[in-house]
Parts: sequence; structure tokens; C-alpha cells
Amino acid sequence: MISKIFKSHYKWYILGLTMATFGTIAGAERMAMPVLFKEISSNLNLDLLSVGAIWGADPLAGVFIGLPGGLLADRFGIKRTLTVVCILAGIFSALRGFSANFAMLAATTFLFGIMAAMAPSIVPKTTAVWFSRQQMGLTNALLQVAFSVGAMFATMTSATVLSPFLGGWRNVLFLLGAPAVIIGLLW
Repeated sequence: MISKIFKSHYKWYILGLTMATFGTIAGAERMAMPVLFKEISSNLNLDLLSVGAIWGADPLAGVFIGLPGGLLADRFGIKRTLTVVCILAGIFSALRGFSANFAMLAATTFLFGIMAAMAPSIVPKTTAVWFSRQQMGLTNALLQVAFSVGAMFATMTSATVLSPFLGGWRNVLFLLGAPAVIIGLLW
């Protein structure tokens, strides 16, 4: 009886953690960049072509890891894979803040993109494992809401609130990297 109650509550914890993962990595950490590009390009002396190349490095990474990411979750398990993905996504997201030039920012964005592209291929599997078929619509809708909330938070606050408050775009990227590492440790 107690085991059944624990399992029914634990699956909601797993859903909350999955939502936090998706909202943080795919939402906030990814979507902070476009609104910070004006400040970044001014600071690093980047032209429009360079900014476009950096912004394209993230989804380019997904071309190489989208399918293998799901296979890694099948091979090593969801929890282990998401632990590594979250921690590395947080580290690579924060490393973008150390970039001193185009090459460093493009490389760290590409590395972050590898981790960020794995999340959308793993999180739906999490709901499939922990929830019944009848709850799949609700749980996957909640995952999309988490992504949207993370993206909305980043686009609304990164350049207007966080950057002025924290002293620049670098500190915003450092701050946004921290929750993913913490979420990774919770996995």
C-alpha cells in the first residue's frame, strides 16, 4: 500500500523534474541568447553574419545528436542520461559567458547545443515510462508549457532585467547555467 502511494506521488516529482529540465535547457538557456545578441555583438565586435553563425551553431549541433541522444537514453537509462545532459548543458551554457571572441562563442554554443538538443528527444520518453497512456496528453502538454514558460522568462528578462542587474550578458549566462546543474544533481 505504502509503495503504491509513494510510486503515485513519485511520478509527479519525476514530471516536475522533467518539466524543469525542459523549461530550463530547451527554454530559458536557449532563448536567452537572441535577446542578448545586441549586447554580445557590441561587446565582442561581431557583425550580423557572425551573430547568425553563432545562433545557428546551437541547432546545427542538434542535427548530429538528436537521434543518438534518444538511443543513449535507451542504453543508459533516462535518469543517468538526463543527469549528464543537465549538468553538461549548465556548464556549456555558462561557458558561453567566458567567450572572448567569435570562435569561442560559436564553439561553446555548439557544445551547449549538443546537450540542449538531447532534451527534446528524452523528455517525452520520461512521461511514457512513468505515466499511463490516458495521462500522456496531459503530461506532454505540461512539458510544452514548461518549455514556453522557460523561453518566455528568458526572452522577457535576460536583456531587460537580468543583464542590467547582474552587470552584463556574461553574468546572465553564468546565472542561467546554474539551474541546469542543480536539476542534473536532482536527477
